Parts: sequence; structure tokens; C-alpha cells
Amino acid sequence: MRQIKISSGAWQKDLEMVITVINEDKFKTQCEQINKFYCDAEYRAKKYGSHEKAGFAMFCAECFQQVAFNNFKDEEWVTEQFDWSKDKGIDGYPSLDDMGIRIDEIESWFIDYDEIEMTGW
Repeated sequence: MRQIKISSGAWQKDLEMVITVINEDKFKTQCEQINKFYCDAEYRAKKYGSHEKAGFAMFCAECFQQVAFNNFKDEEWVTEQFDWSKDKGIDGYPSLDDMGIRIDEIESWFIDYDEIEMTGW
């Protein structure tokens, strides 16, 4: 098993997530499939160096988006969003079990009213 730490500073706050790869074969296969499921797979594969790494970047972005737009959520909640057996699932993404990983940590992002700026009011 190995851990991967992911971060994104795309929003106003740096977000971090830590995952553990439990099954390397499943992980690599499913990451490749994620990338190939969507248009422009070759572009992303070239940008990231492989279909696997590109697919993982897409998975990470989806996790951060799920947390960013659903305040106060945690690792368990994010995991459930990908779980097709619980009448959930996200199109183009496998369950985390099928992907051979688990999410150990993910920062939730709450948009507080103090962070709202207005002009022209």
C-alpha cells in the first residue's frame, strides 16, 4: 500500500486530500478508464504523461468539487457519492472499492458569510 497526497490551490483556499492505494492494478486500470471515458483523453494523457495519471487528476478534481459544493462533508460522505451499490455513483467514475483506494483525509470547504464580498450594493 502507498499513500498519495493531493493538493489544489484552484479556489480561494488550498485543498488537500490523502488517499491510500490498496490495489495497484485496480487503481491504474480504473484511472485509465476514467480518463478514456471522457472526450479529449489523449490531450489529458499527454499533459499528465499517462492515461492513469490524467484519470487520477480527474478523480481528485471531482472529489474536491463534491466537497466544495456540499459544505461540511467528510471522507465517508465523499466515498458514498462514488458508491453505485448505494444508488449513488458519479457518471464515468467507479466506486472506491473498484478503484482499489480509500480516502484517508479530505479538507471540507465551508463558504462563510464573512468571505462574501459585494460591489454595487
